[in-house]
Amino acid sequence: MPPKRARQLSESQFQQVFSKVRADIDSLQLNEKVFSGVIENLTQHQEVGQWFPAFFAAFWTAMRTDLIVRLGRIYDPGGTGHDSCTLERCLYALRDSPQFFTDAAITARLSEGYRKANPNYLSAHRLGLQRIQKDINSIVGSHKRLMVLRHKVYAHNDLETVLSGKREEFLSSHEEVRALIQLAHDVWNHYSGIWSATTSSSKTIGDDDYKRLF
Repeated sequence: MPPKRARQLSESQFQQVFSKVRADIDSLQLNEKVFSGVIENLTQHQEVGQWFPAFFAAFWTAMRTDLIVRLGRIYDPGGTGHDSCTLERCLYALRDSPQFFTDAAITARLSEGYRKANPNYLSAHRLGLQRIQKDINSIVGSHKRLMVLRHKVYAHNDLETVLSGKREEFLSSHEEVRALIQLAHDVWNHYSGIWSATTSSSKTIGDDDYKRLF
């Protein structure tokens, strides 16, 4: 079979994909904060972990897996045979769709009140091709070690990895996970601001309710 070509997205379809990526970023931000907060509290209240070892062992495994799998969804490079809802896919769609940034298209996306308050809105909502290529390069340059980790440990138990024990090529620290989440958040917000003058906060109401456990 010939390789599957990337689908050309309409504006409404792009918005669906873009929103799906945002939902994954939102979940990542919430889950990372809860994961980090629980680990911090377990360090301070070690007796809680000793009382409920099975629960916290399951929590640790599930949360760590979710972070890597969901990050992998956002940073998946795509390729022959599949076309996914990824951050890179969104940026390619924006870059390759000049019809999204005609005067009429920009005007139609923005509210009348916003346009009146921002008379230079047309220039403010143009796509910067140098910036978007820089961001695409940043995403592409960031996903290799994450994707190797996902493919060889989380999606599959890679035989060579199990036998050799080598993990040098993998994403290896929680700080790297945090950095990838922050990069995704910043990139998404930049283009959401251009697309529809909206951004998303990294703060979630009630994201510290786990403290009641302790």
